[in-house]
Amino acid sequence: MAEITVQEMAKDLYLLKVADTHVRYFEAIWEIPEGITYNAYLLKTHEGAVLFDGWKKTYEKEFIETLSGLVPLEEIRHIVIHHMEPDHSGTLPKILELNGNKAVVWGHPFSKRLIEGLYGISPEFKAVKDGNTLEIGGRKLVFVQAPWLHWPETMVTYMPAEGVLLTGDIFGGYSIPYGTFDDEVDVESYLPFARKYTVTVIGHYKDKIAKNIEKLGKFGIEPKMILPAHGLLWQMDPQRIVQAYLDWGKGKPQKGKVVVVYTSMYRFVERAMKIAVEELKARGYMPVIHKIVDDYHSSLADILSDVVDSEAIVFGAETYESEVFPYAEFILNEMGKKVEYEKPLLLVAVFGWAAAAGKKLRSTIEESSFNLVDVVEFKGIVTPESDAKIKSGIKELNAAVRS
Repeated sequence: MAEITVQEMAKDLYLLKVADTHVRYFEAIWEIPEGITYNAYLLKTHEGAVLFDGWKKTYEKEFIETLSGLVPLEEIRHIVIHHMEPDHSGTLPKILELNGNKAVVWGHPFSKRLIEGLYGISPEFKAVKDGNTLEIGGRKLVFVQAPWLHWPETMVTYMPAEGVLLTGDIFGGYSIPYGTFDDEVDVESYLPFARKYTVTVIGHYKDKIAKNIEKLGKFGIEPKMILPAHGLLWQMDPQRIVQAYLDWGKGKPQKGKVVVVYTSMYRFVERAMKIAVEELKARGYMPVIHKIVDDYHSSLADILSDVVDSEAIVFGAETYESEVFPYAEFILNEMGKKVEYEKPLLLVAVFGWAAAAGKKLRSTIEESSFNLVDVVEFKGIVTPESDAKIKSGIKELNAAVRS
């Protein structure tokens, strides 16, 4: 049975949360053994109710039962869609059906096309522009678009009298926190899940984070409470998650953190990386190691998440069938899409009968924002010569970090 939480957030504003412990890959790609929550909200007034988002269709039956326990579905007058991804909109068609299609759906203009395209329905729809308002039962809602955080039609809802900001996917995080609000959990242990979420779903559009947060400020939005559609809710220190998102968007580094990521079919690359790790430690760095080897694969989501606040990266790969080892190429390409910051990067490449990985990955890195400090490439085993080259590469990396 799904773990469901119903809790009043402010006067007549309710959280409806379900913990998804079955999902293993968010969006079918990002590994999340920690699970995720889907957070919807309901505002009850004497003039009718407003529903904000919904749950994944997997939990449609449970959502209907939970929602019906708070309000008769026919009394829902408005449904606000902050973003149309099916983990939030999957229950929309059934709710509209049971509501008799009485509810007006509010959303970004593009959301109307997504409703029709994803579900084949055309409910009464109100296209929202920046600053549009909805007043119902003495409560005021203000809508502001926040495009590309993380779909083009993302928006937020602000309740100025209460200081409540409902943000959809923005300021969300993976995991199933053991408390509802930030004053009920160890925030430090939660933030890595929020960082991982941010980089995987928003990373490609990270330059939009600061722009949209600045935009909220222009509308005078200073939330006392932030209610996202995933993860922890914020009331003790909502600015903390805002600042964290700004830092992740910029790739603000944690002093001393270096990400070491490598692929190694037969441990030849791994031997080289062990030398690099020891040299990093000798220089006072804290290496965080991710690897793809014959008995273990690090999570791609965790690799990307750790790059965000690193000072530098050491990337190791091998030549495979006269090309780059496929996983190495995939990881580097995803780094270029999700976490492309101006961070120093040392490339270590190993080959058997013919070199290829070094040259091809060099080209990829040089076309990115990463600062390629050196390419160390050698054949087979680590020799005294290649050992010296690896240590020299770490020296160059250190110089780039400290410059």
